[in-house]
Amino acid sequence: MRYIQGLSHAFTYEIGEYRFNSGNNAFNAILIWKINEQATEIKILQENKRIVSELQANAPRYHTRTMRINYLRTCELLLPKAKPSSLRTIYRMLTGDVSAAEIANEARVNERVKMFLELGDPDITIDLREHNSGKPSKYDTFWKIAAQFLEGKAADAVTAVDERRHDTIVHLATAISVNDLLHQIERECPPETPIPSAQWLRLQFWLKNPTRLSSLQFTGLLPLKFMVQTRQLRASHPDVHYASALFRYEKEFAVKFRKITNLVFLDDKYRCKVEEPGFPVAAVERGKKVVVSKDTTFMVADHDFTKTGIIPSVAMICDIPESINGDFYAGKVCIGLKDPIFQPSSPLRHATELYSILLEEQLVDKPVLCLYTDDLDYFVAVRTPPQHSWKNPVERIMSILNLGLQSVGLMRAEMNDESEKLISKCGTMNEIRKIAMENPTLKEDLIDSL
Repeated sequence: MRYIQGLSHAFTYEIGEYRFNSGNNAFNAILIWKINEQATEIKILQENKRIVSELQANAPRYHTRTMRINYLRTCELLLPKAKPSSLRTIYRMLTGDVSAAEIANEARVNERVKMFLELGDPDITIDLREHNSGKPSKYDTFWKIAAQFLEGKAADAVTAVDERRHDTIVHLATAISVNDLLHQIERECPPETPIPSAQWLRLQFWLKNPTRLSSLQFTGLLPLKFMVQTRQLRASHPDVHYASALFRYEKEFAVKFRKITNLVFLDDKYRCKVEEPGFPVAAVERGKKVVVSKDTTFMVADHDFTKTGIIPSVAMICDIPESINGDFYAGKVCIGLKDPIFQPSSPLRHATELYSILLEEQLVDKPVLCLYTDDLDYFVAVRTPPQHSWKNPVERIMSILNLGLQSVGLMRAEMNDESEKLISKCGTMNEIRKIAMENPTLKEDLIDSL
């Protein structure tokens, strides 16, 4: 006590002092601040008043047990169906009471109820015993159908790769809100299936920002992120509906004869640029650093045009599901690399590559082959509509390939002096082809350097 009484003499300058007492010996505090001795007396009084007002507003409040009991008794008369845990949380939020819970279980329940109330959805404040560990959830059927809905119907209209498909995220194109997604999944559920609230469905998504405290509320049960898609415009074409119907008919045919059918999705990834020897260029992102060895980095070139490149061709052999609503995105992916100058994509080249894949996978004994690809003229079995290649399920693989191409710079190996001299005179792929016809060794040297 004598230290508190002599507090004003402990400093070489004048201080202001404010003492706070909660009234029940639970919390006592003494707050001090420096006073500007050069200020006038009126300004000092005004500043002290402002500081005291802020301290009083931010001071913790502790209510007695009698005050809380009287509140609960009043609520029991007016709100007989309300649960005590909800009433306690409402009391704390309205009065600012920070008193500790009487028992540990009460504290845990208060935290969970507070989380539900802060989310702003009254339907989510359900019986907390349903979320205890070890007890089966009442929404297991709904979550199972939701997963099938997101996977099985993705190719039709639900999830689709938009023009930013060269990314690690697939955007949700049809469900424009959580409520919309909930209603679409609800229509797929059998009658009498328990349906969660929209807020509880949102909490099953993946967290958007793992550094925020609110991320602790997300469970990650469904592989979804609720984000705003900034680019939704696509070119329209009159054949979109018919091509989509043909694709569905093809899938139904494959499901019906799944034991004797190979279902293959084909597509080419965009051209990866390859720069000249000694000047690597970013494969997928301009101006990206490329790690070449431990503790060593160098900058890649930032060019819009390069003479050479590499085109990855993707073929996905689908594991045909048992129903049309199953997952058509499961299967084995085969990737081949081609030189766009001397190995351009063509129906014959794709047919040869596909034949080799079927031989390696020992799938040539099946008499039926169903294909889904684009931009290969008459080789296609079912073709995507023009400017709508996003409907091809193999586009999902492009996001995975993009992960491997991040932070990668490509450059070809140096050829012999004669070939380097010839290619230095070329500016386009057509010029390289013309010179290669006159100098056959250039083609082999260039392919080997790639």
